[in-house]
Amino acid sequence: MSDVKLLAAAQKIDILTVIDTETIKNYWNKSSPSRTPSQDKNAPTGLDHSNKFMICTGSRGIISGQGTGDLSFRAYVEDSVRFVGTSAYNNANDAVIIYKIQKFSGTDVFNQFNANVYVKKEAVQPNPNSDTRDGLPALHVPTNFSVLEATVRQSGTEGFGVCFALYTLSDDGQRQDLYGYFWWDPTITVA
Repeated sequence: MSDVKLLAAAQKIDILTVIDTETIKNYWNKSSPSRTPSQDKNAPTGLDHSNKFMICTGSRGIISGQGTGDLSFRAYVEDSVRFVGTSAYNNANDAVIIYKIQKFSGTDVFNQFNANVYVKKEAVQPNPNSDTRDGLPALHVPTNFSVLEATVRQSGTEGFGVCFALYTLSDDGQRQDLYGYFWWDPTITVA
């Protein structure tokens, strides 16, 4: 008996994007007037593909670049594609919010992207007061999860820009303030 795969059914494709914020801040040092990151979300600063790590699950196949900033993946019409961003600090010090996916070449593959928040009433997190200090058993607490998502509207290949806002931790260690807006360009191919 063979495994049955329903490849024509719409799938959720999740893309976790981890940004090395230290490298970005070291290059785009605000103290140097010639290198100031954009403060305008409609005109983000362009970046190369290094120090960005995209991990894709649920796609119709990785064309290339899994785990890099050069991800190219396949999807089908009606698939849902969801982007989530984080810093290497898990957004605790520096924080990353992916706010726009913008076409710059090829076919209009995606419908409108929207920021959506999902609330899990009993999501898990490590218990800092566990007997063995290993975080287990976990605590169940209400937690918000946010994604930027759209459905795939038609076949083709689209070069798109992933736009993100970078926030840095204030001197008092309690507030994250805008550092700048940035973008770079992976690819999607829809069969």
